[in-house]
Amino acid sequence: MTKLIKIYGERNTNTNYLSKLIALNLVAKEVPGTVPSTIMEIQKLLPGNEFVRDVYFYFTYKKNLGWKHTLVLPQKELNKYQLVDSNLFFLTITKNPYSWLLSLYRNPYHQYFDNRQSFEFFLKSQWKSVKRDNTKKVLRNPIELWNIKNKSYLQLDKKNTINITTEEMFQDAGKVISRISNKFLIKRKSKTFINYERSTKDMTKNSSYYQDYYLSEKWKNDLSKDAIAIINESIDRDLMAHFRYSILT
Repeated sequence: MTKLIKIYGERNTNTNYLSKLIALNLVAKEVPGTVPSTIMEIQKLLPGNEFVRDVYFYFTYKKNLGWKHTLVLPQKELNKYQLVDSNLFFLTITKNPYSWLLSLYRNPYHQYFDNRQSFEFFLKSQWKSVKRDNTKKVLRNPIELWNIKNKSYLQLDKKNTINITTEEMFQDAGKVISRISNKFLIKRKSKTFINYERSTKDMTKNSSYYQDYYLSEKWKNDLSKDAIAIINESIDRDLMAHFRYSILT
Protein backbone atom coordinates (compact mmCIF):
# COMPACT_ATOMS: atom_id res chain seq x y z
CA MET A 1 0.00 0.00 0.00
CA THR A 2 1.30 3.46 -0.94
CA LYS A 3 2.76 5.53 1.87
CA LEU A 4 1.26 9.04 1.97
CA ILE A 5 3.01 12.16 3.26
CA LYS A 6 1.33 15.46 4.16
CA ILE A 7 3.60 18.47 4.55
CA TYR A 8 2.66 21.46 6.68
CA GLY A 9 4.82 24.56 6.97
CA GLU A 10 4.43 28.30 6.78
CA ARG A 11 5.34 30.34 3.73
CA ASN A 12 9.09 30.72 3.23
CA THR A 13 10.03 27.63 5.23
CA ASN A 14 11.22 25.65 2.18
CA THR A 15 8.23 23.32 1.86
CA ASN A 16 8.91 23.13 -1.89
CA TYR A 17 12.48 21.98 -1.25
CA LEU A 18 11.26 19.23 1.07
CA SER A 19 8.73 18.12 -1.55
CA LYS A 20 11.51 17.85 -4.12
CA LEU A 21 13.66 15.81 -1.74
CA ILE A 22 10.82 13.39 -1.06
CA ALA A 23 10.05 12.96 -4.76
CA LEU A 24 13.70 12.28 -5.54
CA ASN A 25 14.45 9.93 -2.66
CA LEU A 26 11.40 8.19 -1.23
CA VAL A 27 8.82 5.73 -2.52
CA ALA A 28 5.88 7.75 -1.23
CA LYS A 29 3.15 10.00 -2.52
CA GLU A 30 2.70 13.53 -1.23
CA VAL A 31 -0.83 14.62 -0.38
CA PRO A 32 -1.34 17.90 -2.31
CA GLY A 33 -1.01 21.10 -0.32
CA THR A 34 -1.37 23.63 -3.13
CA VAL A 35 -4.06 24.32 -5.70
CA PRO A 36 -3.87 22.62 -9.12
CA SER A 37 -2.81 24.61 -12.20
CA THR A 38 -6.42 25.04 -13.37
CA ILE A 39 -7.29 26.89 -10.16
CA MET A 40 -4.15 29.00 -10.53
CA GLU A 41 -5.23 30.07 -14.00
CA ILE A 42 -8.65 31.12 -12.72
CA GLN A 43 -7.01 32.98 -9.85
CA LYS A 44 -4.91 35.01 -12.30
CA LEU A 45 -8.12 36.48 -13.70
CA LEU A 46 -8.98 37.83 -10.25
CA PRO A 47 -5.90 39.67 -8.96
CA GLY A 48 -6.14 40.69 -5.32
CA ASN A 49 -8.83 38.11 -4.64
CA GLU A 50 -8.04 34.86 -2.75
CA PHE A 51 -11.63 33.61 -2.92
CA VAL A 52 -10.97 30.96 -5.58
CA ARG A 53 -8.17 29.26 -3.65
CA ASP A 54 -10.07 29.49 -0.39
CA VAL A 55 -13.13 27.83 -1.91
CA TYR A 56 -11.00 25.09 -3.46
CA PHE A 57 -9.50 24.08 -0.11
CA TYR A 58 -12.84 24.36 1.65
CA PHE A 59 -14.43 21.80 -0.66
CA THR A 60 -11.41 19.51 -0.98
CA TYR A 61 -10.31 19.38 2.66
CA LYS A 62 -11.46 15.76 3.06
CA LYS A 63 -9.17 14.78 0.20
CA ASN A 64 -6.05 16.77 1.08
CA LEU A 65 -6.37 17.98 4.71
CA GLY A 66 -5.96 21.59 3.66
CA TRP A 67 -3.45 24.08 2.38
CA LYS A 68 0.14 23.26 3.26
CA HIS A 69 0.45 26.65 4.99
CA THR A 70 -2.71 26.26 7.05
CA LEU A 71 -3.16 26.13 10.81
CA VAL A 72 -3.19 22.40 11.53
CA LEU A 73 -6.25 21.00 13.25
CA PRO A 74 -5.77 18.94 16.43
CA GLN A 75 -5.17 15.25 15.76
CA LYS A 76 -8.60 14.33 17.15
CA GLU A 77 -10.23 16.55 14.53
CA LEU A 78 -8.09 15.18 11.71
CA ASN A 79 -8.94 11.63 12.72
CA LYS A 80 -12.52 12.25 11.58
CA TYR A 81 -11.39 12.23 7.97
CA GLN A 82 -11.09 9.01 6.01
CA LEU A 83 -7.77 10.12 4.58
CA VAL A 84 -6.12 9.75 7.99
CA ASP A 85 -5.03 6.12 8.26
CA SER A 86 -1.99 4.03 9.10
CA ASN A 87 -0.31 4.90 5.79
CA LEU A 88 -0.48 8.69 6.22
CA PHE A 89 2.45 10.50 7.81
CA PHE A 90 2.92 14.17 8.63
CA LEU A 91 5.97 16.37 8.17
CA THR A 92 6.02 19.90 9.52
CA ILE A 93 8.63 22.57 8.87
CA THR A 94 9.56 25.39 11.22
CA LYS A 95 11.99 28.20 10.50
CA ASN A 96 13.81 30.52 12.91
CA PRO A 97 11.27 33.34 13.44
CA TYR A 98 13.80 36.14 13.03
CA SER A 99 14.90 34.99 9.57
CA TRP A 100 11.37 33.87 8.68
CA LEU A 101 9.89 37.28 9.41
CA LEU A 102 12.51 38.92 7.17
CA SER A 103 11.52 36.54 4.36
CA LEU A 104 7.82 37.29 4.90
CA TYR A 105 8.54 41.02 4.85
CA ARG A 106 10.24 40.69 1.47
CA ASN A 107 7.42 38.58 0.08
CA PRO A 108 4.15 39.09 2.00
CA TYR A 109 2.08 37.19 -0.56
CA HIS A 110 -1.63 38.02 -0.26
CA GLN A 111 -1.16 41.17 1.83
CA TYR A 112 -2.61 43.63 -0.66
CA PHE A 113 -2.37 46.63 1.64
CA ASP A 114 0.88 48.52 2.18
CA ASN A 115 2.41 47.62 5.52
CA ARG A 116 6.02 47.47 4.35
CA GLN A 117 7.20 51.02 4.96
CA SER A 118 9.98 49.45 7.02
CA PHE A 119 10.62 46.07 8.60
CA GLU A 120 9.88 47.51 12.02
CA PHE A 121 6.57 48.95 10.77
CA PHE A 122 5.73 45.58 9.21
CA LEU A 123 6.36 43.80 12.53
CA LYS A 124 3.90 46.10 14.29
CA SER A 125 1.23 45.83 11.60
CA GLN A 126 -1.77 43.52 11.63
CA TRP A 127 -1.65 40.42 9.47
CA LYS A 128 -4.73 39.83 7.35
CA SER A 129 -5.34 36.09 7.01
CA VAL A 130 -7.07 34.27 4.17
CA LYS A 131 -9.80 31.70 4.80
CA ARG A 132 -7.53 28.74 4.07
CA ASP A 133 -5.18 29.90 6.85
CA ASN A 134 -7.81 28.58 9.28
CA THR A 135 -7.01 31.38 11.76
CA LYS A 136 -8.63 34.57 12.94
CA LYS A 137 -9.35 36.97 10.08
CA VAL A 138 -6.90 39.55 11.41
CA LEU A 139 -3.90 38.74 13.59
CA ARG A 140 -2.23 41.24 15.84
CA ASN A 141 1.01 41.03 13.84
CA PRO A 142 2.97 38.56 11.69
CA ILE A 143 4.81 37.34 14.79
CA GLU A 144 1.52 35.95 16.07
CA LEU A 145 1.24 34.08 12.77
CA TRP A 146 4.52 32.25 13.50
CA ASN A 147 3.37 31.47 17.04
CA ILE A 148 -0.01 29.95 16.24
CA LYS A 149 1.02 28.04 13.13
CA ASN A 150 4.04 26.38 14.71
CA LYS A 151 2.18 25.62 17.92
CA SER A 152 -0.47 23.80 15.88
CA TYR A 153 2.15 21.42 14.47
CA LEU A 154 2.83 20.06 17.94
CA GLN A 155 -0.76 18.81 18.25
CA LEU A 156 -0.17 16.06 15.69
CA ASP A 157 0.36 12.47 16.82
CA LYS A 158 4.10 12.08 17.43
CA LYS A 159 4.01 8.47 16.22
CA ASN A 160 3.04 9.62 12.72
CA THR A 161 4.77 13.01 12.66
CA ILE A 162 8.25 14.46 12.30
CA ASN A 163 8.77 18.14 13.13
CA ILE A 164 11.61 19.41 10.94
CA THR A 165 13.35 22.78 10.94
CA THR A 166 14.50 24.62 7.85
CA GLU A 167 17.95 24.89 9.36
CA GLU A 168 18.42 21.14 9.85
CA MET A 169 17.42 20.58 6.22
CA PHE A 170 20.22 22.87 5.12
CA GLN A 171 22.58 21.36 7.68
CA ASP A 172 22.10 17.81 6.38
CA ALA A 173 19.21 17.12 4.02
CA GLY A 174 20.33 13.53 3.60
CA LYS A 175 20.01 12.93 7.33
CA VAL A 176 16.46 14.35 7.27
CA ILE A 177 15.47 11.99 4.47
CA SER A 178 17.00 9.03 6.34
CA ARG A 179 15.07 10.02 9.45
CA ILE A 180 11.79 10.07 7.50
CA SER A 181 12.56 6.76 5.80
CA ASN A 182 13.55 5.00 9.02
CA LYS A 183 10.72 6.24 11.24
CA PHE A 184 7.93 5.65 8.74
CA LEU A 185 9.49 2.57 7.09
CA ILE A 186 9.40 4.20 3.66
CA LYS A 187 11.55 2.62 0.95
CA ARG A 188 14.35 4.60 -0.61
CA LYS A 189 14.55 5.04 -4.39
CA SER A 190 18.31 4.83 -4.26
CA LYS A 191 21.02 3.76 -1.82
CA THR A 192 22.57 7.22 -2.12
CA PHE A 193 20.89 10.49 -1.23
CA ILE A 194 19.90 12.72 -4.15
CA ASN A 195 19.80 16.43 -3.40
CA TYR A 196 17.86 19.10 -5.26
CA GLU A 197 20.49 21.72 -5.98
CA ARG A 198 18.42 24.44 -7.65
CA SER A 199 16.23 27.00 -5.95
CA THR A 200 12.51 26.28 -6.27
CA LYS A 201 11.75 30.00 -6.65
CA ASP A 202 14.85 31.98 -7.62
CA MET A 203 16.89 30.52 -10.49
CA THR A 204 19.85 32.79 -9.64
CA LYS A 205 20.36 30.88 -6.37
CA ASN A 206 21.02 27.27 -5.41
CA SER A 207 21.09 25.09 -2.32
CA SER A 208 24.67 26.16 -1.51
CA TYR A 209 23.58 29.80 -1.40
CA TYR A 210 20.76 29.04 1.06
CA GLN A 211 22.99 26.83 3.17
CA ASP A 212 25.52 29.62 3.53
CA TYR A 213 22.87 32.29 4.15
CA TYR A 214 20.96 30.43 6.85
CA LEU A 215 23.63 28.33 8.52
CA SER A 216 26.01 31.29 8.72
CA GLU A 217 23.03 33.35 9.92
CA LYS A 218 23.80 36.16 7.48
CA TRP A 219 20.20 37.31 7.87
CA LYS A 220 21.22 38.81 11.22
CA ASN A 221 22.84 41.65 9.27
CA ASP A 222 19.35 42.85 8.32
CA LEU A 223 17.99 42.94 11.87
CA SER A 224 18.02 46.21 13.77
CA LYS A 225 17.98 46.39 17.56
CA ASP A 226 14.45 47.79 17.35
CA ALA A 227 13.28 44.92 15.14
CA ILE A 228 14.70 42.36 17.56
CA ALA A 229 12.99 44.08 20.49
CA ILE A 230 9.63 44.11 18.69
CA ILE A 231 9.89 40.42 17.83
CA ASN A 232 10.93 39.53 21.37
CA GLU A 233 7.85 41.24 22.78
CA SER A 234 5.49 38.86 20.97
CA ILE A 235 7.40 35.67 20.25
CA ASP A 236 6.34 32.49 22.06
CA ARG A 237 9.31 31.69 24.30
CA ASP A 238 8.17 28.11 24.90
CA LEU A 239 8.10 27.43 21.16
CA MET A 240 11.51 28.98 20.77
CA ALA A 241 12.87 26.64 23.42
CA HIS A 242 11.11 23.63 21.89
CA PHE A 243 12.69 24.20 18.49
CA ARG A 244 16.01 25.17 20.10
CA TYR A 245 16.11 28.72 18.81
CA SER A 246 17.91 31.40 20.82
CA ILE A 247 16.32 34.68 21.82
CA LEU A 248 18.41 37.45 20.24
CA THR A 249 19.39 40.54 22.17
